[in-house]
Amino acid sequence: MFELPHPFPIIAWFVLCPGFLAALKLFILALAAQLPRRFSGEGGPLRRIVVVIPAHNESLLIQDTVTGVLAQDYPKDKYAVMVIADNCSDNTAQLARDAGARVHSRHDNPGKGQALAEAFDILMAEDWDAVLVMDADTRLDPEVLQVVSNRLNHGAEALQLHYGVLNPAESRRTMVMEMALASFNGLRPRGKCALGMSAGIFGNGFCLSRKTLARVPYHAGSIVEDLEYHLELVAAGVRVDFIDEVRVVAQMPATAADSESQRVRWERGRLAMIRTLGPKLLADTLRGKKGSPTALIDVCMPPVSVVCLSLAAGFALGDSAVRFAALGALAMTVFHYTLASARYGNLGRMARVLAYVPYYFIWKTWAVVGSLLSRSGLGWVRTKRH
Repeated sequence: MFELPHPFPIIAWFVLCPGFLAALKLFILALAAQLPRRFSGEGGPLRRIVVVIPAHNESLLIQDTVTGVLAQDYPKDKYAVMVIADNCSDNTAQLARDAGARVHSRHDNPGKGQALAEAFDILMAEDWDAVLVMDADTRLDPEVLQVVSNRLNHGAEALQLHYGVLNPAESRRTMVMEMALASFNGLRPRGKCALGMSAGIFGNGFCLSRKTLARVPYHAGSIVEDLEYHLELVAAGVRVDFIDEVRVVAQMPATAADSESQRVRWERGRLAMIRTLGPKLLADTLRGKKGSPTALIDVCMPPVSVVCLSLAAGFALGDSAVRFAALGALAMTVFHYTLASARYGNLGRMARVLAYVPYYFIWKTWAVVGSLLSRSGLGWVRTKRH
């Protein structure tokens, strides 16, 4: 007599599928990242580059940031620093000006995307070759502008620097962030470029050529304006290349209280992008539009906390086949983060915080869910630093 299968294995496979596919993607990118790069090296004229720093009440760090950029190993007449003081209620503008930056102050329509759009409009009326965007809590390696100029001379239209953590050893939370960014801002974009895909834009340490800004004006105004603009670049056929021989590093919040606004903004912004852009990207993918499948995968790629939750739920509900698949996906995820930490982070610190990671996932998920229940909207909220 024919019997229907027990419902749990079917449910388990359904629950496991998103996590398994995401883990498979991480595994493929980790392998691709091991391929040798083919960049040809130096040559060509030195490009004129403006370093643009959007800042909202950054009096604590803005002078050190500007001073650090002005110490670049690059001819002084070939670059400048422009700070966009966006609706500041402190003396950020004056401190930046005292440190040697050109300052443009804004007093309405606050937001990082809006600040960048206004700055780019001003700079496009001048004779700069490219803009490099960095955050106000950031340090650049001294050779960054030289490397960026070389890449622009060899045809790059948009670039993203490896973006790491300035204070990785300060707390367990910053160690987890180092491991996370070693993947998200390091191994993943390197693997994407090896496969001929666009690396992505991470909001800090990205460069746009004059040609790119003329072709794709910066109109991104959401709370994840970097992701929004990258999707516009992909739609226009512009590929973002990845630079990891030099890097940009930023200070990460060391406590839960300090980092909550940052994590909530990132994750809620991604949810908003899935809701608003996911259906269109899916439709474009089904129509065969170039670049849409990659963009759709990037937008819908779940955070690793959701990946692990999917694998755990599938393992708990499934039979031996489901459990084997869940363990395989977990192994692929661990493999990815191990390679990421070896190349862009620190294996010793990764080992020290592995037991803390589940708590961090629970905290982050609770923070985002609580925010969704209690707050309808989020603006550009400054992350507390020290």
